[in-house]
Amino acid sequence: MPIPSGSGGAAATYETGVLVVGGGIAGLSTAISARQSGAETILIEKAPIEGRGGNTRFADAQMRFPHEADEFGPRDYSVDDMFEDLMRISRGRANPDLIRTLCENARQTAEWLTGMGLEWEKGYPHTAGYRRSPRSGGQGLVDLLYRRLEGLGGAVAYLTGAIDLIVRTDGSVAGVRARGPEGITDIYASGGVVLACGGFQANVEMRVRYLGRFADSLILRGSRYNTGEGLRMAIDAGAQPAGQWGDYHSAVLDARSPKIECGVTALYNYQMGIFVDRQGRRFLDEGEDFRDHTYVKFSKFIVEQAGGEAWCLFDQKAYQREEFARAWRPVGPPVEANTLKELADGMELPAENLMDTVANFNAAIQPGEYDLDRLDGKRTLGITPPKSNWALPLDSPPYLAIPVTGGITFTFGGIRCDTSARVIDTRGQVMEGLYAAGEPMGEIFYYNYPGASSVIRGAVFGKIAGAHAAARSPA
Repeated sequence: MPIPSGSGGAAATYETGVLVVGGGIAGLSTAISARQSGAETILIEKAPIEGRGGNTRFADAQMRFPHEADEFGPRDYSVDDMFEDLMRISRGRANPDLIRTLCENARQTAEWLTGMGLEWEKGYPHTAGYRRSPRSGGQGLVDLLYRRLEGLGGAVAYLTGAIDLIVRTDGSVAGVRARGPEGITDIYASGGVVLACGGFQANVEMRVRYLGRFADSLILRGSRYNTGEGLRMAIDAGAQPAGQWGDYHSAVLDARSPKIECGVTALYNYQMGIFVDRQGRRFLDEGEDFRDHTYVKFSKFIVEQAGGEAWCLFDQKAYQREEFARAWRPVGPPVEANTLKELADGMELPAENLMDTVANFNAAIQPGEYDLDRLDGKRTLGITPPKSNWALPLDSPPYLAIPVTGGITFTFGGIRCDTSARVIDTRGQVMEGLYAAGEPMGEIFYYNYPGASSVIRGAVFGKIAGAHAAARSPA
């Protein structure tokens, strides 16, 4: 119930045990965990009810976690395997304590989600050894968790965005000032405030400031409501910025995708073909590594070094494979032609360049067994750039081409946290009463992105933050 606000300038004041800012996987996991721990909980979501769910709503929501070989995957994937993958892909820069906590809690958290009714299915073929896919995708996942939260008695306030932290004179965080349907409201949380409100990927001004001038035109894959207020509030209150503020998660997208909230319009089968730039020339090694370890890197290369748009080419040998259809989500039909010259004309590229590129590529392919489920070593020799794996000649028309670019999913920069998801200030001290989970956390991802690790990150640290904050709340 509202409490008179006194002279604070708020239209109403509320009190709760744990206040969660943001309603994607991290916020939902936090709120459910807090309720299961016995704390009164309010989740505020800036979006309207039909737009709730943060980035999770737009994702496949596949999750990487340790497990034994089973019907979903052919091999064991251990805590150490996951830890080594995440540290390697960050070039050793990720916070090892946070990564170890994520890896050690990932399976238990996945089982926790299963216990709430989440059903799983096998992911893409070569990734089945370490990831699982929610049968209902990200939209189904968030809808499920909202039902569970409401069933537990958690309160949700839509169209309510945090605008500032309420800080006590001793420096601890007491609550949040928010803007909602009632106007300005103050919400006090005896256990703590958990920032689970995404990065700054939907804020064009912040994108350009931190990522560079090219970033104003990036296609936004996820929620339009992730505009950086949580990060700004925390830093203004003394939180320590952490992580790689100049980098971001991306994907190789159909260049015809909607500019905002395009969701999954990605091509995850590019390793079955080749990329060419607007001059009809190859410009990267499509077979460098599995797509889970390259799709973010390649998309940024297209944006930052290939002029923002390129093409992905396939022939019928690729197109007729069973894996092909599962691994692409184009928004329109491909350019299709029976000859490379006709294909180039349809792509509006120099035909001679494209024909030379394909001829040189085909001639450089070495013998070997083609196997998409492993780094097969079937490569090219004598051309630059090479193709290190999965090199098959493009010689079976009709040929197909899709225009591709890079988009932005979330930003890597965040705030420093400890393994209990408590926020650390610029003195290196815990900011009592303030937590972060999901995208606002820094020191997790650098340079590249290990596929299927963001949703599980949000769930793991949300679950931890909710339980920890609940323990601070009076019974």
